Amino acid sequence: MRSLQSERRTDAGDTAWVLLASSMAMLMLPALGFFHAGLLRRKNILHTIVQCFATFGTVSIVWSLFGYSLVFGESKGHFIGGSNHFVLMDINKEPYVSAPRVPGIAYFFFQLCGCAVASGLVVGAAAERLALFPSMIFSCVWALIVYCPVAHWVLHEEGWLKKEGAKDFAGGLNLHLNAGFSAMILAIVTGRRKESGAKGVSGKHNVSFTILGGALLWFGWLGYSGGAASAANYHAAFAIVNTSLAAATGAIGWTALDYFYSKTIKATGIVAGATCGLVSISCGCGFCPLWSSLLIGIIGALISRLVLHFIQVKHLFDDAADVFARHGISGVWGAFATGLWASDDTPGLIDGAFYGGGSLLAYPMYLSLIHISEPTRPLYISYAVFCLKKKKKKKK
Repeated sequence: MRSLQSERRTDAGDTAWVLLASSMAMLMLPALGFFHAGLLRRKNILHTIVQCFATFGTVSIVWSLFGYSLVFGESKGHFIGGSNHFVLMDINKEPYVSAPRVPGIAYFFFQLCGCAVASGLVVGAAAERLALFPSMIFSCVWALIVYCPVAHWVLHEEGWLKKEGAKDFAGGLNLHLNAGFSAMILAIVTGRRKESGAKGVSGKHNVSFTILGGALLWFGWLGYSGGAASAANYHAAFAIVNTSLAAATGAIGWTALDYFYSKTIKATGIVAGATCGLVSISCGCGFCPLWSSLLIGIIGALISRLVLHFIQVKHLFDDAADVFARHGISGVWGAFATGLWASDDTPGLIDGAFYGGGSLLAYPMYLSLIHISEPTRPLYISYAVFCLKKKKKKKK
């Protein structure tokens, strides 16, 4: 009887759209493989692409066994989910509260794709240093101890950030900002690549692969943004258009700074800028007016390009795929921008600071930025201890 009632509550059209959007989002994993492989040296191309495929496989298993429940299970202290969905228990047809018109199993697969993409991004920062098997283990551990708690805070109705009022429509906080800062830490901990001197490694053996990966990322991103509405409706269309407009202006912003620095227009810069625009609008694609996405995208790309230039000039760390600059920094900007530009005139129906919402939306966004890296704090501490030991050895 319960199954029949669940089927009546769900909608076939909405379910079909979420499944299609999930399939588009899944394509982002091989897209990342090609994107990153084109930026690296020829000898690492196959390893990088296979690494992304392996990440999806291993994270799928972990997500099925424990991850989904840790994010969407019964909340324990507003911090982590319970065990009521371990090993796929009770997710077959009952809709989740945030997606009342699709079966729970469809929502499960959609969120799986987000977790897998985040894991692929983090591993990409340490490309050419992590072997395949260690990277698979790291992806599983990171998904459980870093991604799942943060996703619970942001996505679960009882998550503490969501209860405070934080708004994240399509993974700007739990996916991109979270993965970007974790990528920075992993790049620092793994150290520089062997052949890199002070100036780092110059790869980019196949720009065509990077462009192909960027195009597939853009396509998959539209699916993830539209699928976040959990329905085939105006809200989904609104999020898709917002996402694409931000990507377009992001490409222009990054290219402009590339030309300023080197007096040339780089193909990889166009793709990187589009990615920054996509990340910048992820938080607010369902809340911000369409015209604002033009500004959010270009500003996000400009800030990210400036940060990347600073990292390269100061030789701070060796992020092989620039994940921190493109996803971490653009994610930070996107969170602030959502707090500023969210408007009640959009399907999101909530006002940001520019529309009289004041701290009702902006403050939780700032709070999100402060606390989103809590699970990764032990890695900062371990790296600090590691640096101190190295300094002591040098003094001796």
